[in-house]
Amino acid sequence: MPNPLACHGCFLLAALALPLAGVAAEPAFDLAAVVVTATRQATRANEVIADVTVLDREAIEQAGPTTLPTLLSRQPGLHVIENGGVGKNASVFLRGTGSGHTLLLVDGVPLGSVTSGNPSLHNLPLSQIERIEILRGPASSLYGSDAIGGVIQVFTRRGEGEARINAFAGIGPRGTRELQGGIAGGSGDWSYSLGLSRMTTDGMSVAADPVRYRIANGSVPNADADGYGNGAVSARLTYRLAAGHELGATLLEAVSRNAFDGGGVAVDAYNRDKTVARSVYLRNRFNPLWTSTLRWGLSEDNSNSFAPARSQFATTQTQWTWQNDLQLPVGSLLLALEHTDQAVTSTTNYAVRNRDVRSVVIGYQGLVGAHSWQAAARYDRNSQFGGRRTGSLGYGYRIAPEWQARISVGTAFKAPSFNQLYFPGFGSATLQPESARNREVALSWERGLRNASLTVYDNQIDNLIAGTTAAVNIGKARISGTSLAYGSRTGNWTSDASLDLMRPVDASNGNRLQRRPAQMLKLALSYSPGAWKVGAEATAVGRRYDTTTQTRAMGAYAVANLHAARDIDPNWSLEVRLNNVFNRVYENAWSYAVPDRQLFLGLRYAPK
Repeated sequence: MPNPLACHGCFLLAALALPLAGVAAEPAFDLAAVVVTATRQATRANEVIADVTVLDREAIEQAGPTTLPTLLSRQPGLHVIENGGVGKNASVFLRGTGSGHTLLLVDGVPLGSVTSGNPSLHNLPLSQIERIEILRGPASSLYGSDAIGGVIQVFTRRGEGEARINAFAGIGPRGTRELQGGIAGGSGDWSYSLGLSRMTTDGMSVAADPVRYRIANGSVPNADADGYGNGAVSARLTYRLAAGHELGATLLEAVSRNAFDGGGVAVDAYNRDKTVARSVYLRNRFNPLWTSTLRWGLSEDNSNSFAPARSQFATTQTQWTWQNDLQLPVGSLLLALEHTDQAVTSTTNYAVRNRDVRSVVIGYQGLVGAHSWQAAARYDRNSQFGGRRTGSLGYGYRIAPEWQARISVGTAFKAPSFNQLYFPGFGSATLQPESARNREVALSWERGLRNASLTVYDNQIDNLIAGTTAAVNIGKARISGTSLAYGSRTGNWTSDASLDLMRPVDASNGNRLQRRPAQMLKLALSYSPGAWKVGAEATAVGRRYDTTTQTRAMGAYAVANLHAARDIDPNWSLEVRLNNVFNRVYENAWSYAVPDRQLFLGLRYAPK
């Protein structure tokens, strides 16, 4: 395996300092928490044989008026690019894999564009999200296509107990305004939540440099600001039919208007985007050994572009899932059937506009003494290219009460998108899926509310799809890396630190993969004395290249943020956040601007 520790000396020194850091973008990871994404079953976090991060509602609120991509960019192993600021197209590189190699789920429903093949991150409002789980490593054996780098799952807000109203109002630079409110609670066999939000900003010019922007994009940028506005609603309703039997429905819908530079026209070009995730489920615990969950889900990714002529790319995914969780004398068994229909509606003439995927999933996990394990296998039958098998196997051994060693292997794949298959003049209907094989070993330590981990992985990807004039299977990539993480909650102090050292390269020539950094360091610290909570965050990212030929170099950078909150009384609090404290100028995508120093103020009502 290539040595992932060959990096700049400052990152090595930072790695040595991790256990000493008094430095978290979110509260230290609760090892007793229950996670779902890693196994598709509710499992204690410290029993999972996977690299998982959980962001709860407190972490989301602490992020301030921002976007889901921005919050994700502060998490270990993720490099996120927004092309020109808030609301612009976002790409996520998880453990050095491509922007289409991360599966996005909303309450278990896959959400993304089946034309571009990328997850729809930029349009999801944080105000409507209760919890985020990030699973690093291949997960196609559980979820099918796209999960080569991992899975990001968001859960909408839920309610229980006495009805509670929540509200937030915030302001920021360049006309940024955010309003949100909701109610959540439960009575008898019913529970419910409803939330509304509206966020607008005048934005900034997406072009960091007009000349370079024209070279990169083939169009002349306007000098004016490129604004963004987003309105969203979320809802959840559940009814307990009887003990162990529940019927529920969820909704997350966001509509936005997003200005961009479309070739120097007098009036800015813009997109009208609509993102929807709906689900209805029936969960039945027939006996202590068998729980059945039947779920219907529908997601929409609808983009209308006016530049100035209108073009539309609207995609839907409809999925039926029947999952059965069986408790065995030793361990638990998962059996699931899935049927997914994908469809395209567009002003572009695609030769094929529909496809379906039929899937079978089996999983087995358990814990006996110092030994734990997880295994999964999946078969997907795609109407376009036939069958695909994936599998994973992981084993953990608790060396001592505070130490656990883990090893795992897994395969994954990504189906070609409709653009890659059928876009006129570019697509090729004979493309085969990209496939991956990942191996990793890990060592973790936990003592009370302190934890640390070291993970070493090697991910080899074949049949990469590339091409400037036509899509072809030409590529191979190898991504090897080392991840270190540390978290602690001691008294009023909460700290978190992570270091990622990667070698993401084209296996045919050794060139660095496009826009992937080889080093990322992320530190944060918060202090909560009484009614106050104050904190700082820092992110350092190594040198990247904007092309696969290692041209258009983008230099390393470091960004720091500060935040504070003051409780006025048990229900009201004032919040302030200062991003990019030192006003650093840098680029994540060549020629695209990033936000400068920005101050946000907010007032929150959240009864305890």
